[in-house]
Amino acid sequence: MKLISAFRGQFFSRFYLMIPISIIVLACTGSFAVYFITIKGNSPFNFFQMLISVVAAMSYLAALLGQFKKQVLFNVLMIAMLIETLLLILNLAF
Repeated sequence: MKLISAFRGQFFSRFYLMIPISIIVLACTGSFAVYFITIKGNSPFNFFQMLISVVAAMSYLAALLGQFKKQVLFNVLMIAMLIETLLLILNLAF
């Protein structure tokens, strides 16, 4: 929890610098996840995983373009990163 609190403090104090960094990191994590999903072939489950990955990334971008409050934007970023990371770990492990 201290790591998230520290990141939250950095995110709020350097908000305009963290926006491009967060977009790049989220896009790279999502593209890695989709890459490892597509290696396993085309199945309905893999398509569903890719759909979840795209929805997670687009939800952050939509919240950013919608100019939501900083706290809501941070929460959406953390949820999107969690989803992308879980998909990446799931496809790397199995």
